Amino acid sequence: MIVSRIIMQNLPEDQTPRDLDATVNNVFQDLESIGRGAELTDIFYAFKELNKTQDLVIFSDGKVIATRKGLRNYG
Repeated sequence: MIVSRIIMQNLPEDQTPRDLDATVNNVFQDLESIGRGAELTDIFYAFKELNKTQDLVIFSDGKVIATRKGLRNYG
């Protein structure tokens, strides 16, 4: 759950698309900074799960955005 929350906090509320790889790296760094290290595969898995639940959208061009639902659920 903490990984999902940090993912959503790394996505802008104005729904500007972000680069998926850069966002994964930011989440990784945030988790390390609070002493909750995670594997990159676990972070990518969390992104996929959030995409399945429509809390964010991952586009085929490697961009990701938060949905209104996701911002409401994790905001």
